[in-house]
Amino acid sequence: MQSRASADSMIRDHVATSVAAAAIPIPIVDLLAVTAVQLSLLRRLGRLYGARVGIGAQGALAVGLLGAALPRAAASALKFLPGIGWVGGVFAQAALSGAATWALANALLDRLEESPPDRELEQGADLARTLERLEHLRRRGLLDAVEYERLRADLLDAV
Repeated sequence: MQSRASADSMIRDHVATSVAAAAIPIPIVDLLAVTAVQLSLLRRLGRLYGARVGIGAQGALAVGLLGAALPRAAASALKFLPGIGWVGGVFAQAALSGAATWALANALLDRLEESPPDRELEQGADLARTLERLEHLRRRGLLDAVEYERLRADLLDAV
């Protein structure tokens, strides 16, 4: 299973990068850097498996990122304290960021492996949404019956 081996390697690299980004000594900047690494990893995993991780998955990603961000924000805030607070904040932030990156990636990977994307089904869903929009425009009087039928026929012919 080439994809899984590639995915595991990609996850390891991004976890290490996430840990390094968490060591940035500036609070908030460290959170932004780690989040950028995590989003990059999730998009790359999606590409590896032929899925689009983006707008359709934002709700799930936001929940995962928010859940992981709360403890990371607390660890980041420790960096405001001089001495032991800064050292403790760096170590706590690094550990939490690495663990959160690993968990998010593996949760997405499990999802990608359980249901591979079906391009035809996805295109059918897009077609159905487009047809619904055309119908909505016709009902509102923004498209006349002739224009509606022409656009509908063009869409169906394209499939």
